[in-house]
Amino acid sequence: MNQPIKHYRSTLGLTFDAQMSTAFCQLWRQLGAVEFPVSVMDVLEAVCPTDSCGILVYYRQRKPMSLLHRFNPVERKVPADIYSTGPYALDPQYLLFLSGCPTGAYWLRDVAPDDFYSSEYYQTFYSQTGVADSIDVLWRIDDDSALVFFMQRNVHSPEFCQADLTALTMVLPMLSEALTRHYQLHQPLPQQSSEDKTHQQVECTLNHFASSLLTKRERDVLLYMLRGYSSALTAEKLNTSDGTVKIHRKNIYRKLDIGSQAELFSLFISCIPYARPDEATDPLLQYQSSKATTA
Repeated sequence: MNQPIKHYRSTLGLTFDAQMSTAFCQLWRQLGAVEFPVSVMDVLEAVCPTDSCGILVYYRQRKPMSLLHRFNPVERKVPADIYSTGPYALDPQYLLFLSGCPTGAYWLRDVAPDDFYSSEYYQTFYSQTGVADSIDVLWRIDDDSALVFFMQRNVHSPEFCQADLTALTMVLPMLSEALTRHYQLHQPLPQQSSEDKTHQQVECTLNHFASSLLTKRERDVLLYMLRGYSSALTAEKLNTSDGTVKIHRKNIYRKLDIGSQAELFSLFISCIPYARPDEATDPLLQYQSSKATTA
């Protein structure tokens, strides 16, 4: 009697060395305990080594909240908490969360705009953190929140590769099931205060920055500039021509009396503290008024 033919296939494997084995054992040991998310981070670091990493909670209506941050302070030129003061609003991975992306591992190079690495957001803020490359492992809690394990390599280390992303994707289903069970056993995620003035000011600045000087179309172009989109990709997004976008960019510089994207980024960030969420007013006016008063 003929035996049924078995179909064999090779599989991509992970090395269960001492670090990996210890990390997974600790993960199950901490299930339902307060330190469980840290154990998830330890597993991810065993799968894919990093120079710095941490855990954030992303909210749709509030600023991100930091639960853990491991970094090398020698590499950083900006404070660790500066991200939550406003720059997060221009972060490609935060914007991906806002778009409703599902649970998954997201490599910066796959989600960033085409001009991100030459954008002023990158030059003025992102590169000052010492980070050259990152992967976010995002676990979706619900439509309005997500747990984010960010993994980073610094400017002196090799960038991530496709094998790193594949390995993280392999372990994610296990971690996702463990996270689901953990939050069934444990208390809900910590919540930011409902009175989150910073996020309200950031949202107000995004909605009204330079509205007193620019047309709606110019403001559309301005937001794409801040996020690191080239003229060509901005034109594609706005269904117009590259030449038209370049004209809008020149008009933006002229009307705001600036000469570079660096000045534009700095001006945007400077206006955030002057935004008035309860008023549909341009925070740039309040910022300029404050400068005039102190001059």
